[in-house]
Amino acid sequence: MKKIVLTFSFILIVSVTFAQNKPKDMKVLRDSVFTVMKLSKVNRQKMHDLIAENGKGQKAIKDDPALFYDQRQEKLEVWKKDITTKEKEILTPEQFQIWRDFAKSVNKPKS
Repeated sequence: MKKIVLTFSFILIVSVTFAQNKPKDMKVLRDSVFTVMKLSKVNRQKMHDLIAENGKGQKAIKDDPALFYDQRQEKLEVWKKDITTKEKEILTPEQFQIWRDFAKSVNKPKS
């Protein structure tokens, strides 16, 4: 009986501990990266605006019923290159590299 209670208690403690590790909100993660990058308030706002523009633009391309799959992919590639160019206009090369590394870490598949 003691072993059952001890095992149950251990499972409860472990599950409560891991429940505390919720993934952070994406906006909170981005803001923390912007802090690491030491972005000015103006550049921080420019990046927030660019992120919003990027989301709306990609959604519009993906939802366009007039485009076939290949056309959609091609248009998305052009869009992403345009966004990258705009990011490089806002960020220094060092900040841009930090931003790219952050994007890769967020977008890596969960295993």
